[in-house]
Amino acid sequence: MQFMLILTDERGRVARAEDPEMFSKMAEFAMGLAAEGKLQGGAPLHAEEEGARVRVRDGKTSVTDGPFTETKEIVGGFFLIDADSQKEAIDIASRCPSAEIGFVEVREVLPVGPM
Repeated sequence: MQFMLILTDERGRVARAEDPEMFSKMAEFAMGLAAEGKLQGGAPLHAEEEGARVRVRDGKTSVTDGPFTETKEIVGGFFLIDADSQKEAIDIASRCPSAEIGFVEVREVLPVGPM
């Protein structure tokens, strides 16, 4: 089973190297997952100020540039992992340093198409 660990915090410290200690902890966590054969992919994200939201309503496209002030939390990055169950994915998420400054959302990936 594949799970997405979505890393969220209130200050964007996960995504940015502004906090070298946290950035180092996250790199160590990722290397550990890779060594366990659990890591399938992942990456930090640029700051939300550099992002855009796209909506299409009644055939009309609207684009909103960041930052997106509707939420207090910032999605800082993600890991795509293999786990035998949701419980194992939650156990892995509980080891993630991002959980110490925000939260890690655990979502199972729904397979679509030929896999």
